[in-house]
Amino acid sequence: MASNICENSNLTKNVRYCRGAREDGGERVETLEDNYENVDTDHRGDISTQGGGAHTQRRLAAVQRNPLRTAALVLGPLLVAGVVVLFRLYSSAIVKYNQLSSSYDELQRRYTNLSDSFCQTEDQTKGNITEWRRFRCRCYFKSTERKSWTESRRDCQSRGADLVVINDKAEHDSVSEHVDSWIGLQPVKDQWGKAWEWQWVDESNTNYWPWQAEVTPNPVHGAASTAYINLKGPWDQTNEGSKRWICERRICSV
Repeated sequence: MASNICENSNLTKNVRYCRGAREDGGERVETLEDNYENVDTDHRGDISTQGGGAHTQRRLAAVQRNPLRTAALVLGPLLVAGVVVLFRLYSSAIVKYNQLSSSYDELQRRYTNLSDSFCQTEDQTKGNITEWRRFRCRCYFKSTERKSWTESRRDCQSRGADLVVINDKAEHDSVSEHVDSWIGLQPVKDQWGKAWEWQWVDESNTNYWPWQAEVTPNPVHGAASTAYINLKGPWDQTNEGSKRWICERRICSV
């Protein structure tokens, strides 16, 4: 049996002899310097590996921080510039909107004046142009005097018009005001000649009847009944008195 025996024959030289069988039958000699160098190399390798790991982590952290800092430096001014540009665009849009709104109001005013002027030139009662207002395809005149229903209708006819015929709420809102005014409703006998019913002066039909809540829609005074818009807006009827009146003239077929 082969055995390995290591003896320290010379400590000053740090040489260790190891006897043992080799494949060629000789002895294997190994110095302590070799062992120490191997141990030291392994130890330094471990330390270097540990130090390299920490250094690598620091480098990775620095690499991670730098892009964020760079992005902040680049995006910060861009965001500020974007906010400034958006604010300027918003301010410009507000200015343009106000200008367009003013232009629209001016055009609307001119259109109204032209429409009213067109209605006014159509009426030359007694050689004077009276104050008319236009709504849709009709011109309206509101009196400042007070007369009976019959006299009021006669005045409208002298102007080439008649008492107003109201077809819907929009027209009603356009002509009504906080004064009692005669409208073009007159009492007539029904087709059997037994009862009285309302009929417009132009004999048109309408489904819009905004009568005062407590008022019956039938002429309660027969032939003496007269219809008017009261102070609150709904329609009412009476058989006496004098009121203002509203004339209406059609200027187109629409």
